Amino acid sequence: MNRQDLETYLAALDERLERPATLVVYGSAAVMLLGETDRTSLDIDIAGPYSSADYGQLSCAAAAIGVPVNPSEDFAGDHLEWVSPLLLALPEPDDASSVVLWQGARLTVKTVSPAQLVASKLIRYDEIDQSDVRFLCSQSRLTYDEVAAAVEQLPPRFRSDPVVRDNLENLRSDLKSWEPAP
Repeated sequence: MNRQDLETYLAALDERLERPATLVVYGSAAVMLLGETDRTSLDIDIAGPYSSADYGQLSCAAAAIGVPVNPSEDFAGDHLEWVSPLLLALPEPDDASSVVLWQGARLTVKTVSPAQLVASKLIRYDEIDQSDVRFLCSQSRLTYDEVAAAVEQLPPRFRSDPVVRDNLENLRSDLKSWEPAP
């Protein structure tokens, strides 16, 4: 899906929900809704513990529009990933730094701050993640120190993860190489 598809899915979900719901998204969906035009993805990552939605109702609404929640691994279509607390490399959003990305009549979609989104990408930091990070850093004019502070807000399991720490150092180098030539 691209951004247009994503917004179409969100509008369709909004129409089918009976009660208000707030979804905290991260990953590609957040980057697309923040304006990255070339980004596509098969899933919408939802931070389950930070979202406020009737899971059963959301699942039914999502299935009705053809984007199931947590389908089997062999499912090759667009879908929602409801991410559990043990797998969630994302700090809890707060009202001061969270960003509303999309608003419907019943559905609100928001995310964490750009620095926190970058921190969440450091658990993997592959080529696609690096592209997302470059976009976020460029658009938000993030500094290394802001991202390092956001890493300290990650859940304990991830904030001390050696891969996250190594990739934070890789980001320091990348930020320097991404600076425009004088």
